[in-house]
Amino acid sequence: MNSLTAAELALVFCGLFFVITLVGIALIHPHMRKAVHGKRQANDVVIFVAANYGVIYAVLLGLLVVATFQITKDLQDHISMEASSLATMYRSTDAYPEPLRSELRAQLRDYTHYVIEKDWPAHRQVRVLVGGDHRLQAIRQKLFAFEPKTASQAEIHREMLRYFNTMNVAREQREGAVFSSIPDVLWYVLLIGALVTIVFLWMLHMDLLPQILFGGITAIFLGVMMFLIYAMDHPLQGAVSVGPDAFQSVYDLEMKWEDVATKATTVSLGTGELNGVYYPVGEAICEIIDRDTNKYGVRCSAEGTPGSVYNLEAIRSGDLEFGIIQSDVAYAAYNGEGAYTDKPFDQLRSVMVLYPELVTILVRADSGIRGIGDLVGRRINVGRVGGGAFATWGTIEAALGWTDRQKAQISDLPADAASHALCTGEIDANLWVIGHPSATVGRQFAACATSFVEVSGPEIDALVSGAPYLIKASIPGKLYGLAADTPTIGTDAVVMTSANENAKAVAAFAQALIARSNDLKTRHPALAGLTVEEMTGSNFPVPLHPAASQVYKDLGLLK
Repeated sequence: MNSLTAAELALVFCGLFFVITLVGIALIHPHMRKAVHGKRQANDVVIFVAANYGVIYAVLLGLLVVATFQITKDLQDHISMEASSLATMYRSTDAYPEPLRSELRAQLRDYTHYVIEKDWPAHRQVRVLVGGDHRLQAIRQKLFAFEPKTASQAEIHREMLRYFNTMNVAREQREGAVFSSIPDVLWYVLLIGALVTIVFLWMLHMDLLPQILFGGITAIFLGVMMFLIYAMDHPLQGAVSVGPDAFQSVYDLEMKWEDVATKATTVSLGTGELNGVYYPVGEAICEIIDRDTNKYGVRCSAEGTPGSVYNLEAIRSGDLEFGIIQSDVAYAAYNGEGAYTDKPFDQLRSVMVLYPELVTILVRADSGIRGIGDLVGRRINVGRVGGGAFATWGTIEAALGWTDRQKAQISDLPADAASHALCTGEIDANLWVIGHPSATVGRQFAACATSFVEVSGPEIDALVSGAPYLIKASIPGKLYGLAADTPTIGTDAVVMTSANENAKAVAAFAQALIARSNDLKTRHPALAGLTVEEMTGSNFPVPLHPAASQVYKDLGLLK
């Protein structure tokens, strides 16, 4: 019923009760009149009982109308608080130095677009997306990393954090309202009570036309009351719902003037953890695409996520339009192998290859661990469950053929916590699937004496030979001040989407990134070796999206 207009929904409720009333008058009233009145009219008794019942039922209706109205009013207050905090934060960014000022303003505009264009349509479908939380996490990281230089900066920064926390609380209240409603048992009481009210009308002894008239008035009143309670009980769904007007006002008054284009479709690009490589690479991609927003009509939004596995599932569900995904994860999902045996994703499509990612395992220099075989039974961090490293480790461990007693004890710590845990001996190894040079790896070397683990041996050779998405490679020692390279295996980071994704958006990605590939390769060390030939070559783990394929053919990059 959420697709109906307010008038249509009201007509449905009123019509339902009116039909029930008329059917009862025609079919049930003659029998009830005989049973209740007999040889002598008993209207006085029926009216007396109905009046006493009506008082109780009217009180219940009144209380529920007030309660549902309060739910809607509270939601409006939370939305206003979230929007006003957002506006205050946006204005307060003027106190921050560049480039932080521009970065925060861009992230706040991105969050506003997401709320209006993604959150609200999802709310109307009784869904809560996590993309907004991911964007707030990125803003939180920038705010917490800032160190004020003056007393005035410190004061403004404290206020900024206070408004940020207020906005987070208000957002949680808004999301909670998506599923809030009065208990089902109260709806049963309401509907049964309405039916009993109509039954009393059937009991009255009167002429047909007056009974139809009074019955119709009562039915319409009951229908209107049920409509009112239902509409306010679901304040984010249906025609009588609270909209994102407060956020639209903030955007129009505060942010609109700084956007490159106001009429564009926002698409989300799933990346990885904020401290990893995927996220800054995703930011670079979106920054380049957004330069041509007026040309393509597409606005790109980089979203920090747990990683490849999460991105793949979010593309499948429609929560993400694009995602950076490891080719081994994509290949397994498309072909229904490994963890995807029961849930293949044959609608997954490639857009372009970005850079090679190498399996990188770090241990303490004094651990005595040199090769991957030395990790038997050790404590190893492989990142969050939704990340590609977690999936890759599962593939490697299966290839090694370890028994349950030999298998490593895995943990899912974030990058910063894992670095500290390795240095203090809480874990024995850290595993990433990452592009090099990597700031994350550099920070680990700086934190304590660390060394790479060789990923090689007969079992690894067999794994690579049987997996078209894997390659043998080496981590260049010179990137980290080491004398020798470390043998390992690798895969590719690939921008992916769904076969159902809008061709216009896919073509925008392909055209903009190819046209500005020289600029893109300067945005992150992992992209330094980027070439147009490799971006559009034959290393795709799953088929190309037709729109991307057409772009590359038009540019003479594919036959």
